[in-house]
Amino acid sequence: MKRIFAVLVCVSQLAAVAAEKVTVVCLGDSITKGVRGGVTAAQTFESHLQAWLTQSGAAVDVVNCGIGGERTDMALKRLSRDVIAKAPAIVLIMYGTNDSAIDAGKDGPRLSREAYDANLSRIVAALRESGAKPVIMTSIPLCSSFVYMKRSPYREQGPNHELIHYIRIARKVAEREQVPLIDNFAAWAELGLLGTDLNGLTTDGCHPNPAGHVVLARTIYPTLAGLLGVDVALPKSAQPSGGVTPKPSRPLVKANSPAPATPGNLAHGKPYTETHRNGHGYGDGLTDGRKDSDAKAAVYATNKGDDYPKAVTIDLGGETKVGRIVLHNSRDGSTKTVLVSTAVDDTAFEETGTHEFQQRDGSAKTFTFSSRNIRFVRITFKDTWGNVTHGSPDFMFLREVEVFGE
Repeated sequence: MKRIFAVLVCVSQLAAVAAEKVTVVCLGDSITKGVRGGVTAAQTFESHLQAWLTQSGAAVDVVNCGIGGERTDMALKRLSRDVIAKAPAIVLIMYGTNDSAIDAGKDGPRLSREAYDANLSRIVAALRESGAKPVIMTSIPLCSSFVYMKRSPYREQGPNHELIHYIRIARKVAEREQVPLIDNFAAWAELGLLGTDLNGLTTDGCHPNPAGHVVLARTIYPTLAGLLGVDVALPKSAQPSGGVTPKPSRPLVKANSPAPATPGNLAHGKPYTETHRNGHGYGDGLTDGRKDSDAKAAVYATNKGDDYPKAVTIDLGGETKVGRIVLHNSRDGSTKTVLVSTAVDDTAFEETGTHEFQQRDGSAKTFTFSSRNIRFVRITFKDTWGNVTHGSPDFMFLREVEVFGE
């Protein structure tokens, strides 16, 4: 009987430990704070995470520690008082929008890139020392309805021209410090690439509205659930069928039938390989014969990776004499310098020439050379104009590549 009682006591103690709640702190600026005109506390991503994690069996308190207008240097000053004092198990860190902001009449951002990098690392170190698990999150993209778009340099260079550098720093700090990364910027950029109007997920082109908070929560949930040891699959109440999935602002463009080939174009309909495959509906746009369309699938695009060069190689299917190659730039993407090279055996490529397209000029560039036998044509994207399209400055677009025998 004593043994049974001891077992029951042990089980009771284990249940009490399992039921002990852990604290998750969400640290950031007004995007983290969430509450504003049109967004209640119950509609913030923290509130959704609390509900979904509880449904999945996690004993957790998700605490909102966002302050409007805050930068990483300000966060460091209150870190001990507002965050570490709560003895959190996990801290989600999301900064960059205010750090990178360029105020009217100023030449640069509020906080330098170097300072932002150093501050993020200091926040991570302080949290680790306290026993908390830091998680770095990138902020969401700024949209075309953002109020700063009415003035320079945003008007000329786009809403994310400076923020994107801070996004990259956040990613690099996460890699360098070996902490989890939740890439909200990339998740929103992908939605934009697939046709969602990102303005429709915000109250003002900067702050998420209720639908935007759902997107944030769905992006964050798998990583956070995994750290808490519960099922990373979204609970039923969080599934897209719940009716809060953002809808495309316009119908997604369906694949176009290949256009008739330009007479003599050896590349028409030919397959190609890529170093930076997009994977979102830009299938055969490089050799489909369409030279007048910037819509998928009639236009070619790389992915948003920021590592260069990026290359795509067309296989003509057999060795043939070629003397002219024509590239048709798109009015989308941020294509800048391209290098054209050719080869017989897909190894020893010979440079044909380079050209710098103007940003989204939709122009064509013809490379002519002494006719020679080739099989492979490689287009290499060497750099970017840096202007953000679909949430990133690193999408390279071309409407068409044509190859001719003369």
